[in-house]
Amino acid sequence: MRTTVTRLRPRGADYETARRAFLAGDYLCCVESLNVNVSIAAVALRARSYVRMNRFSEAIDALSSVVLEDTPHEYAGELLALKASALLNLGDAAMESVLTEARARAFSSGFIPLECEVEFLAALAAWTGGRAADTLCGIDRLLELSETVPSGYASARADYVYSAAFWRSRAHELRGFYEAARGDYAAQAAAIARAFKEFDRGHVEDAFFEARMLSNLAVLVRDVDSDVLAAFVEDRAEQVAWSGYSAASEFSVYQAIGWNRAKRGDHLGAFRHLRRSASCAPTVPLEITAILDRSFLARELGEVLTAGEELEHAVRLAKRVDWEHTTGLDKAALYSLARQLAPSDPVAARSLWERYRSLKATVSFLSLAARGDRRQWADECSAHAAVLLAEGQRSRGITLLLESLEIWIEAGYAWRAAAVAADLAALTGEARYFEIVGREAAKQPNSWLARRFASIKVPVTA
Repeated sequence: MRTTVTRLRPRGADYETARRAFLAGDYLCCVESLNVNVSIAAVALRARSYVRMNRFSEAIDALSSVVLEDTPHEYAGELLALKASALLNLGDAAMESVLTEARARAFSSGFIPLECEVEFLAALAAWTGGRAADTLCGIDRLLELSETVPSGYASARADYVYSAAFWRSRAHELRGFYEAARGDYAAQAAAIARAFKEFDRGHVEDAFFEARMLSNLAVLVRDVDSDVLAAFVEDRAEQVAWSGYSAASEFSVYQAIGWNRAKRGDHLGAFRHLRRSASCAPTVPLEITAILDRSFLARELGEVLTAGEELEHAVRLAKRVDWEHTTGLDKAALYSLARQLAPSDPVAARSLWERYRSLKATVSFLSLAARGDRRQWADECSAHAAVLLAEGQRSRGITLLLESLEIWIEAGYAWRAAAVAADLAALTGEARYFEIVGREAAKQPNSWLARRFASIKVPVTA
C-alpha cells in the first residue's frame, strides 16, 4: 500500500491572512497565523494584537525579540511606538523615554504614516497625563504632518498596517475627547463625524476602531435631537464587523439605537434593539443595564407586569456579580438598579446605593472621554434622589434632582433634562417644570415622555 505524505504549510507563513484577521478584530487568529513568522512586520502585528487584547506585558515580550540596533528606522520606530503604547496602558513611567526614541527613529525614516502614529501616541500620552494644551499641539502636528506628500520610505512599507488618513481619524477622535471634557458635546459629535470621513478615506477597515468611534457617537446621539446622526448610527451599525473584542461598543450602540427608537415612538423597534444590546453585553453588569432599560420602558408604557419581571431578573443577576472587581460602566449598573428598585423596595435600594458608593472608581486609559464629564454625576444624582424619595427624604431628593436638571440643561441634553423635569413636576407641581417637559413631549408626541407628561396632574391654581 502506497502512502502519500503531505507537508502542511504553517499558518504562520501567511502575513496577509494575519493582517486581515487583525483588521477584522480576530486577534487570536492573527497571533496564531504568525506563530512561525519571525519577520519584523510579523512581530509588530503580533504586538498590536496583544495590545488590542489588553495583554500588554505579552506585547512587550514579543517586541523584545527584535534587536533594534540592526533594524531599519521605519521598522524600529514602529516597534518602539508599540512598546510605548503598551507601557502607557500599564502606567509605566518608562513610556516617555521609549516614546522619545520612537519619535527619533520614525522621523529619521521619512515614512509619513509611521511619523503620524508616533505623533498620535504622543498626543494620547499628553491627554492621559492631563496636559490638554500639549494634547491639542500634538493633534495639530499630526494633522499638519499627514497633509504632506509621502516620500522616502513611504512606498517601501507595504507591510505597514495603517495609512496617514487613519491616524488623522484617530486625531479627530482624540479631539472629540477633549471637547467632551469641556462639556461641548456638539463639538465632540462634529469631531467624530470628521473622524469617520478620514477613516473611510484611509481605506483601512479596522473593525475595532470603527466600532469604538460609533459607540462614542451613539452615546451622544441617543439623547439629542438629530435625525441625521441617528440614521447614520443605525446604518453604520449594520456595516460594522462586530466581534467579541468590540462587544462593549456593540452593546452601547444598540442601546443607543433602542432609546432613539423609543424617543420617536417606535416601541417595538426599541425593545428589539434593547434585547440585542443585552445579547451582546460582554459582562453580566452590562446585561443587567440592558434589562433595566427594558424594565423602565415597559413601565413607562403601562406594561407593569413585564416591567416587574424584568426588574426581578436584574435583581437575581446582580446577586451573582462580584462587584468589588467591576470597573467603569459595569459599576453604574448598581446605581441604576437602586434607582428602579427604590419605589418597591427602599431598603434594598439603599443597600445597592451604599455598595456603589463604597466601590473605588477605576478609570482605564480607554475611558478618556469621561474625564471631567458631569453627565455621569447627573445620572447618579437622579439615582440617589430616587432612593431618598422612597425613604421619605423629599427635600434632599428634590435638591439632587435640581442638580441633575441643571447639569443636563448646561450640557444641552434637552431630552434628559425633560425626563428629570417630569419627576420634579410630579413632585412639586411647579409650572416651570411642566413647561420643560411639555416642550420636549410636543416634539415627540408618540414617545414615552409624552405619555408621562399626559399622566402628570397639573395643579389647579387659584
